[in-house]
Amino acid sequence: MASPLLSVVMSAVLAAEVQVGATVVRHEEGAEGVATRVARALERARQSLPPFVGTEVLEVRAALSESVEAFSARTGLPRTAAAGVVEGEVLFPPARVVDRMEDLGALTRHEVAHLALVSHAGPALPRWFVEGFATALVEPGPTASGPEDCRALTAELLEVRPEVRERAYARAAALARRIAREAGGVEALWKRLDSRPDARAFWRMQLGDKTVREHACQPLPSPRTPRYPAFRP
Repeated sequence: MASPLLSVVMSAVLAAEVQVGATVVRHEEGAEGVATRVARALERARQSLPPFVGTEVLEVRAALSESVEAFSARTGLPRTAAAGVVEGEVLFPPARVVDRMEDLGALTRHEVAHLALVSHAGPALPRWFVEGFATALVEPGPTASGPEDCRALTAELLEVRPEVRERAYARAAALARRIAREAGGVEALWKRLDSRPDARAFWRMQLGDKTVREHACQPLPSPRTPRYPAFRP
């Protein structure tokens, strides 16, 4: 979560903005070209979401950070991350970093799906599901055959090493597709999330004869019962 002071500083620094359709991107002076490229990619991503998401009422706001340090501090993500969503806004690294990104399509689809999911279901869902479902919402892919170690998966989503994060994102997407399958499909799961469940309600959501937690996460190991030597009178 960004500090109020950091948010004020960023607002002062990112004084210019560009708009494409329902998408607005704030940026530093001199970064209009990169901001326009990002805005166009975000707008295409907004329009590519499935109709049941309600893209016609989804407004997309984004910003190019003034530095990698500010991006990492505000998002809580590693400096090597490509984007993050903070307080309903997609935050990107500085323009000089974004300008080197070859394919903004997949990235912006993922981030706009984040915005849509948070707007629809609220902010209380676990990180692995938010990341995984944002991918499952916009692209097909493999479905996990069984539950995961959810704690380890969540930690790997925040790894500094991009290759570790990339594998974790793929596993989170496969796990989210497993949950969607058990719910009757992505659209059916989307409708179930309309209640904006808190974390406890999400984990306890019943899908068939199991809860979301039982479908998704390997059970934690039971505490070992201490063994005492046999009593001999």
